[in-house]
Amino acid sequence: MLSKILFTALVILAVYIFYRYRGRVRISARKVEQPRESHRFGRLAVYAIVAVLLLVSGAIYFYQWQLAHRIITIRVIDSATNNVTIYQAYHKAIKGNRFQSLDGKTVVLSEAERVEFIEKE
Repeated sequence: MLSKILFTALVILAVYIFYRYRGRVRISARKVEQPRESHRFGRLAVYAIVAVLLLVSGAIYFYQWQLAHRIITIRVIDSATNNVTIYQAYHKAIKGNRFQSLDGKTVVLSEAERVEFIEKE
């Protein structure tokens, strides 16, 4: 996820540098001075866009991190003996038919077991 944010920031920086360089070439080719106010507004607009993109990227990253670190209560019911075993695990630690509980146990579920996932609110 962090690589996506860095890649987005890199693309924005590259576009900013490209347009900045392109603007200098145009100015030197025409020898025409543009008003200073337009430079200031353009620079402010670019900084505002970059700030908004970074803020939104940070909010999305935090939201996904928060979802991944939710604690899920897992009830495993053995269908042959009806024994119930209760585990707790982070949402990100659940991968298909296996998960790692909060106390470090790696649990692999069989096809004969019933599983209930209970999310705390």
